[in-house]
This record gives sequence, C-alpha cells and structure tokens, in this order.
Amino acid sequence: MPLSPLVDRADLMAAAESVEPLPQTVARLATLVADPECDVREIADTVSLDVALTADLLRRANSAALGGRIKVTSVRSAVVRLGPSTLLSLALAARVGTGMGQALPAYGLQPGALWRRSVAASIAAEVIRSRARTPVPAEVATAALLHDFGMVVLAQHFGKQILQMLELASETDGVDQLETERVVFGCTHADIGSTVAQAWGLPRTIVAGIRDHHEAHDELSVVSAAVGLACAMSYEITSPEEVAEPRGAHAAPHGDIAPLMRILGLDEDDLHTVVAMSRERFEAVADRYAG
Repeated sequence: MPLSPLVDRADLMAAAESVEPLPQTVARLATLVADPECDVREIADTVSLDVALTADLLRRANSAALGGRIKVTSVRSAVVRLGPSTLLSLALAARVGTGMGQALPAYGLQPGALWRRSVAASIAAEVIRSRARTPVPAEVATAALLHDFGMVVLAQHFGKQILQMLELASETDGVDQLETERVVFGCTHADIGSTVAQAWGLPRTIVAGIRDHHEAHDELSVVSAAVGLACAMSYEITSPEEVAEPRGAHAAPHGDIAPLMRILGLDEDDLHTVVAMSRERFEAVADRYAG
C-alpha cells in the first residue's frame, strides 16, 4: 500500500500558485519571445515601457564581457546585441536570481550553486538550439533557466523539519531524489516549478519544459528535450566544487539522454561540442546574470 505524502499536495500547489507574480513587462516578453512572428521592434517597444528594465538592459548590453566596441545607447540596439531569448533570461534573472542563490542542503547544493547551474543550463540550451538538426524555439533558454525553480519554492514554503526529512532521506543509499520528493510532498520540484510558470502566465512550451526536465522518452517536445539535455550538461559546464555530492535524480548528470539526442538530431560529437562551447560562454558571460 503506497504511503501518503507528509504534506498536503493541494496546499503545496496553492503555495506555488501564490508566488509573487512576474512584472507585466517580463510576462509580455515571454509571450513575444515564444512567438516566431514577433520582430525586434515590438520587443524593444515592450522593454521601453519599463524604466528599470531598460536601464538594466543597456547596462548589461554594454558589459565588457560582451566585447562590443560600440557603445549601445538604444533599447533596440541592446535587443539586437543580446538577442531576444537572452534578454528574456536576463529579465527573469533579475526576478528570481536572489532566491536561487541560497544554499539548498536537501539537494546537496552550496550557496550560489543552483543559480550558477541554472545559468549554465540556459547557456547550454542556447548552444543546443544552434546545433540541433531539429528547429528549437527561442524560449528554450528561459525554460532551462527556470528548470529547478521548484526547489526554491519548496525551500521557501516549508519548515526546516520537512526539509531535514528530505535531506535525510536523500542521503540514504539507493534513494532516488525525485521519488523522495514524491513521498514527502506528493509531487516533485519539476511539478512545482511548472505550476509557478503556469501561474506566471508563461507560454505552455516553457511550462512543459520545466515539468519534463527529468523525463527521457521519444514523446517529449523539442523544448522539453533540449531543457533536459541542457540540465544534464550543466554539471560539466560549471565547476564541480559548486555541487557538494549531488544526489538522486541530480547525481547522474547524463542518465539516459539518448532519447533527448534523437529528438534534437544530435550525436556524440555534438554533445562534446555543446559542453565545450557552453563552458566557454558560461565563463565569459555568467557575470551578466549577476545582480
């Protein structure tokens, strides 16, 4: 007979849905980036309505890490330099970065490790998009950035005792992290993260990419496959000391990624290239995502 979860799943989902909403500008940007018919002018017009986002965008577009020789002075030029998907990821980073910078002992994550790995996954998703032989939508980078945000929600909405139970269970040999979450919470951090994304009004492709990032089968969407692969690659892209004994579902970075590679039309050589290119970009531009 299956065990009942230690917390009420309905209460947990309600907590996820009650997470502070995204600024209207960011939610609008997510919709625009997911629309292949949208042009740079419409994105620039949306950003221009938000004074704080405009200032941040221009600052980041002129970052020395980008290597631009010509100073960017307009929103449209900044959008062109960064690209719409990177722009959206940066806008979201300003919203979620602080919470994702905390330590998560239940997942074996030191301070800043989750955030750096999320940025690495977002960068890897962009590289995968450029290498895949199957067209991958631009919003994949955002889905990859947010793929583990459910962990933050769990950490923020549950007491120390529950999280200690999760940590203790995850330290048991042979215990799968996702299964441990199902026992304790009745769902996984992927379910929670997708619920938050849905509450934020993000496109369905992003919601599905977050929800399915631990899945590996041939029926996945292209976005879900790319997010899952980017998540797996993020461990090789960031410094290994960032993760203190990653556990369970996060302990085997590659797992069975063959279905993901088939969906994306990638081979082993592509995989090595993705890791190498992503690591180089991560080291060069990760500071753009800092506060």
